[in-house]
Amino acid sequence: MFLVFILLALLSLLPNLHRYPFKNEESLRTQIAFEMWHSGHYLQPTLFGEPYFNKPPLFNWLIVLYSHIIPWSELTARAVSLTSLTLLTLLVGVFSYYLFKNIRLSLLSSLILLTSGNILFFYGYLAEIDITFSLFVFLGMFFLYLWWERASFMFALSAGLVFGISFMLKGLPAYAFMGISMISFALYRRDIRYLMGKGAIAIYLFSLIVPALWLVQLAEPVEYIKSLWRESFSRVGGEFSRLSHMLFYPLINFKDLLPWSLLFLLSLWYGRKELTFPSQIQLLTLLFLLNYLPYWISDSSGRYIMPLYPLLAIIFSYYTYRALSSELFKRLLLFTLVSVILLRLLYGIFFFPYAENRESSRKRIAESMAGYVSMRSSIA
Repeated sequence: MFLVFILLALLSLLPNLHRYPFKNEESLRTQIAFEMWHSGHYLQPTLFGEPYFNKPPLFNWLIVLYSHIIPWSELTARAVSLTSLTLLTLLVGVFSYYLFKNIRLSLLSSLILLTSGNILFFYGYLAEIDITFSLFVFLGMFFLYLWWERASFMFALSAGLVFGISFMLKGLPAYAFMGISMISFALYRRDIRYLMGKGAIAIYLFSLIVPALWLVQLAEPVEYIKSLWRESFSRVGGEFSRLSHMLFYPLINFKDLLPWSLLFLLSLWYGRKELTFPSQIQLLTLLFLLNYLPYWISDSSGRYIMPLYPLLAIIFSYYTYRALSSELFKRLLLFTLVSVILLRLLYGIFFFPYAENRESSRKRIAESMAGYVSMRSSIA
């Protein structure tokens, strides 16, 4: 049953996806990728011909790669996010199965991630970096867990390499997730070797290889590093009400994770007489809380914690699955799944064409501007 819902949720993302106008930073990512493809210069991103330093180029490279399969359009860039979402959905299920050895629970973990509001209705398909970044960060966490559990040097090297690739998507936040996750493992076992041992040192070194190979080929690597530093820390010390943010940020996250944030609370109520807190959930909770802390105390957007959604999906699924012993809760869950997926399908069928054709859409504005410009006449 859960597998059918996963397939239906993925299919619900497709109707009219090519018609929905770019929003937020989608056009920025696609423009930079198009300039790379047009110029043939892939190491230093440019925006309207000027060097662009705010993000590394990996996401743009992926868009260019997909442009050889899907001609340049809204769908070209969004296909990257759809692929990342599909892989992340699969990875969450694999990790959940590795932890609990329960196939239905693992499918529920994948389903919860996929049908969370902020994923299914927004960032799961938009041509933004976040879902692809979440895929690589969570893969890095998975490798860290395997290294932590098996003391395997191979998984240590793999974790470092994956976090280095994550840096190529969004810069320094990749290292924050890596470092805080390693601190979490060290605290859980009260063992400093997870921060200072040979495996940890290998992780640190391997995480630098891919970024270093890229940076040494740039004309202005120092300027790039400075810009990435500013991008990462500008929200920490900016002018904002820290207390207000700390009060409302969890509410924003709760809203973004609907309907599962609410169903999770209900599952705790339905299973209150037999609540357990197994070691796997303890570790995932510690990983989430420590990685959440930097975003809770800084002026962060709700989507910045998307790399932590997989952890929450597994935690939610554990208690939701146990609550399915209640017939009333099971009916509520099925009704919620049908409603959410149907709503997403209708959203694509009806709202995307409307958004494309309204006068305020970027497409209509661009077409209006083009009507006033004659390409044959001299501009200056």
